[in-house]
Amino acid sequence: MKKALILLALIAGLAISCKGETSKSSTEAKVVDPYTMEGVMAVHDEVMPKMGQMAKLSSALKPLADASPEGPEAKAIEDLKVAHEAMMTWMKEIGDTFTHEEIMKGAALSDEKKEALRVEADKIAEVKRLMLESITNAEALLKE
Repeated sequence: MKKALILLALIAGLAISCKGETSKSSTEAKVVDPYTMEGVMAVHDEVMPKMGQMAKLSSALKPLADASPEGPEAKAIEDLKVAHEAMMTWMKEIGDTFTHEEIMKGAALSDEKKEALRVEADKIAEVKRLMLESITNAEALLKE
């Protein structure tokens, strides 16, 4: 139960961090090393808001998939689910690997945790790819 509460708190914190700072103009985008916690969280913050879009696309495709269970719409829904699950799994794993202070406050990382962060950076990059591809595919099917 305690782990579930900690995970819920982490997810809430990550969701809040999705809002990010908006004081900088988009032309002043800061280049961030993707293998730092800041870089990892920047990728998360970029794609996390798309989770709602993925749910809407899945709902829009459902009647089409129900009518043709072997059609491309059913595959698109499955791809959206896989991407959603990948994000949820990644958030749980990063919360299990790093402390709140390391994630949210930039606490120093040991060499072992720096290596773990490189792994998490690669994982969130793959989550981003899955999410963006599934969204693009679903949107294309709905336009047909």
